[in-house]
Amino acid sequence: MVEAHPPRIPLPFALDRNPHAPEAERRLLDWARRHDLLDHADAEKRLVGARLGDLAAYTHPDAEPDRLVLYAQFIAWQFLTHDRYAEPDERTATGREHLTAQVEPVYRTGRVDPAAGPMARALADILGRVYPAMSADWRERFVVEGLETLRHVLPRPPGGPRTAGRDHAGGVEAYVRHRRFACGQFPCLLLDEYMAGGELPVMIRDGAAYDDVRNAQADVVSWTSDYYASRDSAGSGAGRGADSGAGSGADVATDLVGVLAYTEHVGRAHAESAVAARIQDRVADFLSARRELQGGKSAAALADPATDLVLRRCVSAMHHRMAGTEAWAWENVRSIDRRRGADGAGDARSARDAEGGLRVPEFVEDLLDVRGRPRGWDGGAAGHRWP
Repeated sequence: MVEAHPPRIPLPFALDRNPHAPEAERRLLDWARRHDLLDHADAEKRLVGARLGDLAAYTHPDAEPDRLVLYAQFIAWQFLTHDRYAEPDERTATGREHLTAQVEPVYRTGRVDPAAGPMARALADILGRVYPAMSADWRERFVVEGLETLRHVLPRPPGGPRTAGRDHAGGVEAYVRHRRFACGQFPCLLLDEYMAGGELPVMIRDGAAYDDVRNAQADVVSWTSDYYASRDSAGSGAGRGADSGAGSGADVATDLVGVLAYTEHVGRAHAESAVAARIQDRVADFLSARRELQGGKSAAALADPATDLVLRRCVSAMHHRMAGTEAWAWENVRSIDRRRGADGAGDARSARDAEGGLRVPEFVEDLLDVRGRPRGWDGGAAGHRWP
């Protein structure tokens, strides 16, 4: 019988947790209720189960309560956006366009039309506390990163226009680049500057070394979450209809573990091992890029102790987010297993995976180019380099 969750991933970063985590959890739930973000019966249960106050507490173990809650609220806003608009039964062109039309002005101004919906009002509540403390250049970058994340969180609806071909082919790496944006880390890394009480100089934030650091960190965070969540998401294809492209009850591959199992025609356990190895490789990439970043700071940064402090705090937040995601995701999987019980389903899933039982949604097909046509990646607008 396959164990209920995969082996722990050892990461070379210290794990710490903010003592205000319970308060953050309580205040986060109150905030979500107050902004009418919990719009269906299971929404509150899923938000509580996600324990996003704990994830924020792992990421910023030294933050004072109000800032910790704000950070947790932004993570929750991203989570609830996906929960409300990215599920197959809600993924429609009308819903996506409606959300984008309401949210984009909020990202740009920090203000909201009184007639706007709850997601827009909640985002304005967050940004109304952040934007006054940050420069116009920082806000412009946050707008770009926020909207780019939103476009990746909300892939095209089933049956909608397919991605236009570009000058590079799809494949697992195209999926990885999409996943890097969809995980929502890039806006969070900017918010880390606010949490650090300052801003990184543009020459550092937009430099090659910092870009390598944040790409590697985003990969570690998203793949670690995928690694632990994969066995819970396996077998969830029933009822997903046209989005899954699957037969009755087939597993739907939307995380990196499932995508590797699908593209390499291997069982889930084999794919888990491959993802664990990839995570370790990206940790090594992160450490190398961090040395390059911290060894090649600009003369201005070296001459300004405040700038140097912000950089050190931002890099520290990256360490904490990676270690915290590993602990948070592992704890969540254990909780899920206790509720659902280990019934040996993993054995059946591995056998089904190996027999080709996995399917992928259409937007993943586009990224993987499984139909033999180059599919594009629209992340260039955010200015990120290829890894």
